[in-house]
Amino acid sequence: MTDARDEAASLLDNVAEQLREAEAHVRVAAQHFRDREVPRACAHQWAARGHLLRALEGLDTQAKEHSEHAIPAAD
Repeated sequence: MTDARDEAASLLDNVAEQLREAEAHVRVAAQHFRDREVPRACAHQWAARGHLLRALEGLDTQAKEHSEHAIPAAD
């Protein structure tokens, strides 16, 4: 049986991997712009955005899960 904390950790590992991939694409895009290879730069820029969106989806999933268990403090 998988613990919810293990699932959260796994999800965050995936978020981290998506962010690493995004970073790599951004660096490649920057170099392509320096080399005046605009179409290639744009392709990597879009790939970076895709990885960022996947990372955000993972964080959104966890936020939604958290919201189902969080209890607002009474004043």
